[in-house]
Amino acid sequence: MGEILEIEIVKIGSLPKNGIVIVGLPDIGLVGAISSSFLIKTFSMEEVAFLDSPKFPPILVFHDTKPKAPVRLHADGDKVVLISEVPILPNQFTPLAKKITSLVEEIEAKNLIMIGGIPAPNRIDIKKPKVYGAAILEKDKEKLKEVGVELFKNGFIAGVYASILKECMKKKLPAIILLAESYANYPDPGAAAAALEALSKLLGVSINVDPLLQQEEEIRLKLRELMQRTVNSLKASSKEYEYAVPLMYA
Repeated sequence: MGEILEIEIVKIGSLPKNGIVIVGLPDIGLVGAISSSFLIKTFSMEEVAFLDSPKFPPILVFHDTKPKAPVRLHADGDKVVLISEVPILPNQFTPLAKKITSLVEEIEAKNLIMIGGIPAPNRIDIKKPKVYGAAILEKDKEKLKEVGVELFKNGFIAGVYASILKECMKKKLPAIILLAESYANYPDPGAAAAALEALSKLLGVSINVDPLLQQEEEIRLKLRELMQRTVNSLKASSKEYEYAVPLMYA
C-alpha cells in the first residue's frame, strides 16, 4: 500500500468562521483552477494560509516578486477559496480530502462548494456549457434545484473531488459540486464561466464572468503546460470512469 501523506495547513492570516469554502483544483478542462483563480482576482482575496507536505513537489511560485506555495487558501468576507497551481497527485487525494473536511469542521463552514468539469465529447458544438450539481445533503440538492442547476443523477465522479465528497459523506458535512460541460484535455474558460454563473446564483453574489469570456484564447495559451501536467495526473486517477454508465439497481 502507498504511504498516506500528512498535509499541514500553515496559517498566515485569519480564516473566517461560518463562511463558505470554495475549492477549485486542476481537473478536467482546468475548470476548477480557472474558477478559483478568477474568484481570487475578482474579489481581491488575501492569502490566509498555505498547504504543505513533505511529499508535495518542491515548487515555489512567485507572484509580483513574492514567493508563494502553490496550494493556498485565500479569503474575503465569508468566502474562503482553495487554489492549487500544480496538479494534485493520486497519492495526495485522501490526505487532502481529510485536511479540507477537517478545516470545514474547524471553521464551522456553512458549506463546501467544489467547482470542476465533466468531459463533453461534443464540447466544440456547445455554445454555452451546461452545469450539473451534486450534493451530499438533501437540503443542498433542493437549493441546487431552486437556482436552476440540474442535478447529477447517474454517473461516476472520480479523482480528488470524489475523495473530498467521500469524506463529506462519511462526516455528513454539507458539500456541493458544480460540474460544467468541458473539453477534457484543453483549458476551458467558457466552462469555468458557466460554473461561476451557477456559483453566483447559489451564493446570491454577483460575479461578472465577461473578462473570462473575452480572454478565452489568452487563458488557454497561458495554461497549456498546467493542462498537460494535469492530464498526466488524471490518467492515474480513474477519471475514465466519468465516461462510464453505472450499474442500475433497485
